[in-house]
Amino acid sequence: ILDELVWLVTVMDSPGMADVSYYEEVSAFANYLLDSGNYTNLVLVGHSLGGGIALISGAQTGLTSIGISAPNALLSRHTFGITEQALKTHTFNVIPNRDPVPKIDDVSDLYQRIECRTEPNNFLGCHDSGRTLCELQYMCGSGDRPVICSCVQKFGYPKPTQIGNRTFEEACIEA
Repeated sequence: ILDELVWLVTVMDSPGMADVSYYEEVSAFANYLLDSGNYTNLVLVGHSLGGGIALISGAQTGLTSIGISAPNALLSRHTFGITEQALKTHTFNVIPNRDPVPKIDDVSDLYQRIECRTEPNNFLGCHDSGRTLCELQYMCGSGDRPVICSCVQKFGYPKPTQIGNRTFEEACIEA
């Protein structure tokens, strides 16, 4: 019933929504690119509000979309003219623990919760896209790619194991 209430409030405020419907522009542009024939595989990605727009546009266009710390759209889906099934099949949201923005609306089926390695009261630090990238790299590994210097320097992630003669500090200076 909550999603119906959200829809009712949206219908009452529809004239105001038209002025800030950025997702419509993104969906139209994505469809334009697909219709041009030059692109066959588009993925929409965004962080925070941009992630929310990516999720909505992905569900509208049928394109894969990835949100990082994005507000969700399950309850508000009627507002955007999207179905629950479209959200379940075309959207994915990366949700750091304690990040307040993804708590807006309910999550759909495809999402991944990750740790937020910051002080317990620093919930805004959990919304930092750089910290999210570092957490993903830390937990998933970097393969043969180097660890991002700011992950160690700014966010306190452990230094990688040294291979060869060059130290981590030397590698970061050269980067």
